[in-house]
Amino acid sequence: MSWRVLLLESRWPEILSDLVRRHGGEPVCAPAVEEVPAPAEELADPLGRLSSGKVDWAVFLTGVGVQRLYDAARVLGMAEAFVEALRRLPVAVRGPKPVAVLSRWGVRPQVSAPSPHTTAELCQVLQAVELRDQRVFVQHYGEPNQRLRDYLLRRGAQVVDALPYRWAVPREAGRLIGAVRALAAGEVDALVVTSRPQVLHLLQVAERQGLGEAVREALNGRVVVAAVGPTSRATLEDYGIRVAVTPEHPKMAPLVAALAAHRGTRED
Repeated sequence: MSWRVLLLESRWPEILSDLVRRHGGEPVCAPAVEEVPAPAEELADPLGRLSSGKVDWAVFLTGVGVQRLYDAARVLGMAEAFVEALRRLPVAVRGPKPVAVLSRWGVRPQVSAPSPHTTAELCQVLQAVELRDQRVFVQHYGEPNQRLRDYLLRRGAQVVDALPYRWAVPREAGRLIGAVRALAAGEVDALVVTSRPQVLHLLQVAERQGLGEAVREALNGRVVVAAVGPTSRATLEDYGIRVAVTPEHPKMAPLVAALAAHRGTRED
């Protein structure tokens, strides 16, 4: 009997689907997140400060965020100044994805958060940095990272915020609505979550469809819920949803392998 695994991933659905198939599952793809780029003019002030040397540190949290900042800088005619500023500035990153983008320009971070690459690890490694009265450029993603902002402000830093893209429910939400109905009808065996906004948007659409309670009951009942890492797990738990599977390493392949292993233990 097929094991239907609901995937909410938007960036890499094909990769995740292939992993599920390799482990004997039937992937059901319903992208839950659309990244909406900010207009370049919204980023003119923070990019102008960074590019003109009016910040002391730069903090990057996502690879796509770094790229979108560069794209906006190019529209604003300051791409070269943006890159040159990064080559001079001390840079901190949350994980390997911003490192990969920065390396294209020969930029090497001075500070990098260890696995699982969350805000908590980033704040921990920043403890060794003198931040009082430092002007810190922060690349947010999806929504402002208030936890990081509060930490920097407590340390006496002046925060320069840049939000290069926002999260939204996909404009074409037919598949997500179908996934909500399938969950409520008991037609899904497992749910794989790889980011916080996936949880928010799934439940938001469920409420709009009048199926919020039915979906939560399903996720706390027959559906096996798997979360890629601590952030997505905490979001699910904040909404009262039990998480059965979290891999040791917060990546897609270990996530699907751990889910398959969990299925094996249930069927033994």
